[in-house]
Amino acid sequence: MSSFTVTNSWYLRNNYKSNQSLSKQTNRSEASEASLSEADSSALKKAIRGLRNYKYEDAKKVSSKDTDSVLGKSKFYSTLKAFADTYNYTLESSSTSSSSDIKRLSKKMKSIASKYSEELDELGVTFDKKGYMQVSASAVDTIKLSTYGEKLGESEFLDDLEKNTQKIYRRIDTAL
Repeated sequence: MSSFTVTNSWYLRNNYKSNQSLSKQTNRSEASEASLSEADSSALKKAIRGLRNYKYEDAKKVSSKDTDSVLGKSKFYSTLKAFADTYNYTLESSSTSSSSDIKRLSKKMKSIASKYSEELDELGVTFDKKGYMQVSASAVDTIKLSTYGEKLGESEFLDDLEKNTQKIYRRIDTAL
């Protein structure tokens, strides 16, 4: 059983585009280790691109450039939560892998999170003692989306995480 909670949403299923069944916790226990690693690392790469390419400025009200719309914030929260869920699934599948290379890369994921934890904490993104990501819904309500755009759009955290995720994806065929 996982140490984190997943919100199964369209956003999460979209990250798992070709493996949507693996976005549900109940379907994961019967999947092979290689299938999980491939689906999770592929979905995480898509989730990272989603945060990078998110149209933060489109979430504003037309009448005021300084006010984020409720709908825009709700959509962004769902996108950020799906990213966190995908991150957590990837961390879980890689840390329980039989491949020492993939396990090492899961430790690297935790190290990357730790390195950027202070910066991410300002955005309401925290990590528990096992390294699983948590997103504060109230932070999205109180922080301007433009701030998320500035901090995540060109984020070194996302760069480092994407490089690590790509390494996990490349190791699947050779390790499992």
